[in-house]
Amino acid sequence: MNITTSGLFLIVCIGLGIWMKKDSSFRKREFLAVSLFWILLVATPAGADGVNKVQDAIGNGARSATETVNDVSSK
Repeated sequence: MNITTSGLFLIVCIGLGIWMKKDSSFRKREFLAVSLFWILLVATPAGADGVNKVQDAIGNGARSATETVNDVSSK
């Protein structure tokens, strides 16, 4: 399983949206600042390396969980 950069960005956007709705003191300026931070973080070469590490970690975790479920269900 591999999460694309767009998928990871979508997850972050959903999290920001939930945070914005639940926090009554949240300002639109803060939302723009945090969004720009994430866009710049992912758009830089160092950010792209970080995204690849996250993708590998999530992919390895999903693969391990799938193998565990398959092993338990085959017994």
